[in-house]
Amino acid sequence: MAQIDIEILTPFAAKFMEGTTLTPAERAEVLRIAQGFACKDSAAAAGVSPETIRARRKRIYRKLDVPGSGELLASLLALSLKMLAKGERIEPRPIVPAQPQTAAAASSAVVAR
Repeated sequence: MAQIDIEILTPFAAKFMEGTTLTPAERAEVLRIAQGFACKDSAAAAGVSPETIRARRKRIYRKLDVPGSGELLASLLALSLKMLAKGERIEPRPIVPAQPQTAAAASSAVVAR
């Protein structure tokens, strides 16, 4: 499954989670849910077991009063669209200078595209 860049999601998710009682770990999990991480992949990223992620997600859904990830994503997307429709600006992503590539790496990158 394709994953959304975290820098794009962060300002919207921060606004979405304002005023909630989510812990920092639960807030990070909301971002991974929005990025499309499965429980197994999220567990690997967080350094915990998949069972911990499943329990964390249940707590998130209960605290946000949504039945599951689909509704959580729909709520996040709705807020994001409202923010953009109002003309609210999001911080631009910092430009990261490209790493110098060797000739072999550059040619393989072109082939892969």
